[in-house]
Order: sequence, then C-alpha cells, then structure tokens
Amino acid sequence: MKYRSIFIILLISTFSGTTTSGQEMFGTVLGNYAGLDNLQLNPSGMNNSKVFLDVRLLGADIFLENNYMYLSKREYKFGNFFKSGYQLPTHMEEYGTEERIFYPYGTTNMKSFYASQRINGPGAMLIWKKHAFAVTTGIRNVLSGRHIPYEIMNFAYLGLNYKPQQNINYHDTRPFNVAQMTWAEIGVGYSYEVYARGINKITAGITVKRLLGYSGFWLGVKNADYIVPDDSTIIVNNLDARYGISLPLNYANNAFISSPLIKGGGFGFDIGATFYRLKKIHQEQIYERFCEPPYEDYLYRIGISLVDVGAIRFKKNANLYAIENQASYWDDVNHIKFRNIEQMLDTISYKFYGDNSSAYVDNNFLVWLPSALSVQFDYHYYRNWYINGTAIYGFQTGQNSLSRPSELSITPRYESEWFEASLPVSLYDWYLPRIGLSLRFYYLTIGTDKLGYFFRMSNFTGFDFYFNLKFFLSKGNCRSKGPNGCQEKSYQTKEKLR
Repeated sequence: MKYRSIFIILLISTFSGTTTSGQEMFGTVLGNYAGLDNLQLNPSGMNNSKVFLDVRLLGADIFLENNYMYLSKREYKFGNFFKSGYQLPTHMEEYGTEERIFYPYGTTNMKSFYASQRINGPGAMLIWKKHAFAVTTGIRNVLSGRHIPYEIMNFAYLGLNYKPQQNINYHDTRPFNVAQMTWAEIGVGYSYEVYARGINKITAGITVKRLLGYSGFWLGVKNADYIVPDDSTIIVNNLDARYGISLPLNYANNAFISSPLIKGGGFGFDIGATFYRLKKIHQEQIYERFCEPPYEDYLYRIGISLVDVGAIRFKKNANLYAIENQASYWDDVNHIKFRNIEQMLDTISYKFYGDNSSAYVDNNFLVWLPSALSVQFDYHYYRNWYINGTAIYGFQTGQNSLSRPSELSITPRYESEWFEASLPVSLYDWYLPRIGLSLRFYYLTIGTDKLGYFFRMSNFTGFDFYFNLKFFLSKGNCRSKGPNGCQEKSYQTKEKLR
C-alpha cells in the first residue's frame, strides 16, 4: 500500500475515532480433559481435571471479525482458496474508479473489528493432592478497534472522494481507541482446593505471566470536529487525541530492524474460582503416587474469573504523541507523499502546532491487555454428555488498551478419554449469532467457533480456526504390578464422610 493511503487512513482515524469467541477456543478450554488449557478461561479449573498430567506440544488459533465490510456469500467458496492462482471477484465502487473485493455495510452504527493470532507453545500441568501446578508459553498478536464512527470507516476504505459524506461537519464526541500489540508470554499457574466437605467443593487459581513486547501501537481520541469538503481537503476544527508507536522499523528509512527484539516488558495475570456440586460425598485419602487420586464427578460447576489483566510498557524505539484540542488545515492530501514514518509523524506535529516536535510527549508508553470478566456454568447432563454456558464481558483499562469483544455461548459436548465433540452456539459482541464445531481425537483437537464460513451459510465477515496437540495421563489410572503379577493400588484410605 502506498504511504499516501496509509497516511490518509491514519490521519482520518486520528481525526475522529476508531474501534470479539473464536479467540476463546471453546473446544479446548471447557471440557474436563482441558487440563493446561483451562488457564485461558479460568485457572481454578485445573484441579478437577480428569487428567493429572497434561503436556501441551503446540496449539494455535487464527481469528478475525468485523461489522463494517463483508465478502458476499455468492462470490466465494472455501475450497477455492486452495486452488493455485485463484483470485476473488472484484466490483467497481460506487464513487471513484477503483475495484474492490469487499462490500461495506451501509449502516450508520458504530463499527468495530478484532483480529487475534495465538501460538500456544510447550507447557505442562501436574496435579498433586489438593495442588495443581502449570507452566505455559505462547506468542500472541492482537489488533482491535471499537466505536469507530461509520463515516471514518467509509473515508478510510472508500477514500475522500466518497461524495455522500463531503461537506458535512462531523463532530464525534464519544471516546474511542484502536490498538495493536505483539508479545510473548511465559506463565506460571497454581490452583488449590480451598474447601471440600460433603458434596461441595471450591477451588481457586491464579496464573502470573511475564510479558515481552515485540511491537505496539495505540491511538485514543476524546473529541474530533472536522469537515471533508472535497477529495483532497480536510478541515479539522478541533482534535483531542493521543497516540504511541513502537515498531520493529527504522523510522528514518522504514527498514526492518531486529535489534532490540524485545521493546518492552510487563506482567499480567489471570485469576478465578470454581464451585462444584459433587455427585458423591467427598472423601479424604492419602496417596503415594500422582496417578492415584480419582476424578470427582460433579452435577454442576460454577466458575468466575478475570483474564488478561496486565500491560506492557514499551521503552525501545517508542514514541508517545499528543494533539490537545488543536485545529488544522490539510490541502492537496491526495498528493502528499512521505519518504518514511518519521517524516509523517513530524508533518502531523507541524500541521497542528507549527513545528515538528511539539506533539512529542515521551519516549515510552503502556498498552494494556484485552481484559475480560468471565462466568462459566457447566452441567453434567447424562453420562458423557455436558452442557456449558459461558459469558465473557470484555472491558478496557484505558484508551491505551486492546479491546476484547464480549460473548455469550451455550455449548453442548460429549467427552471421553479418546474422543470429544463440542458444538458452541454463541452470540458474538451481543449481536452476531454463530455456530461452531470442535473435535478431539485422543491428543489432537481441531475446531472453529464460526462454522458458517466454511459452508457459505452467511456473508464472510471474519474467520476462525484453531488446533491443539498434547499428551495427557488420566486420574486414578495406576497400573502397577504386584508380586503375584496382579494389578494393585498403593494408597491408603481414610474415608471421612463429613
């Protein structure tokens, strides 16, 4: 993309405002064989897993969703993407001369988008008596935007020559933000059985994560008042905005730089608790081996958790800027050409303040994780059949925060040691209904929370696919040989019916 196009998108976004779950990987985090993957939704769920040892080899998730543009279901077929040289059909835009693949929705509601890529690296979980321990690694990339005024998205995608929006004084007063961050995380998890008496049990858990930032960007706008009179002019009556940038690029020549690889650091945590109504009275026992404690079946469980609470402070190749209630006039925008990012940033400062440096504030800034509050209810319906209900409420810590979409899901599932199937039915961001499917065959899980995309059941507005590969050992499955060649158990029982 030409620098002029990039600049117009960033400039328009700066003037007015800009903005989720497939990213939740429901097929891997809800079941009783989830083990280590419980940490993504509620770290207290580790204790009551059907496995005592869980070793993850590799997992990944690719997710994208938006409510601004779509690819018509009549014009794509999933299998075509695997054909050599296949190109999506294009159409002429209503105003201008360019051809486009995607159609914009002609609605005036606020626009949003969320893109997430996650690679879950090697990790392990081990349960011993009332304790569960875990170590996890991963690499994540998130790009989010929320509450974008519709006219901003139209200008950014269709260009300033979108005549229906010219010569209108837009005054956007609702705060908004757009943010991006790529980071690695190393986590240590712990869960403890804090209460167990009769048929009731409570567990609590926490995961503390060291965060290593690779790149970050955020833009926050509190107020913007502007007019686009024609296809090359922008009149800014007032702008109140802040933005920060830390990228693996040399801003003077746009060359890629690999050192320093880590440009910032921070900490994050997940914390949660789960209540179990057991099917049988809890029994206290003394064990000698990890494999001996049996799995305690439940009638239902209720969990609550806070996930992805934390931030990364970028200090390397980092700049923070502010435009505080300033006006500006931009003419001949279509012919502005920037040689590099540094020139673009200097020009923005000059246009608003009359010099190249007044917009500069500091050489470091924070980006907050996509935090969420989650409540989970899991009902054991019959034998291997379960029904799960999960609500996820995404919230922002500040304008310099990644924005996680909210979601409500109902997921029936069948689970056994060698096979598991889940069918999540969800309401994404409180408005978009979706159906997913996840299948586990022993140690391999593949799934999607947006199945309709593969079968052209609806217009294409996003994509979701995940997989997980791991190894586990089930609870209560000790098979040692005694002196007579018979299987024997090596624990003593002190049955305490309380």
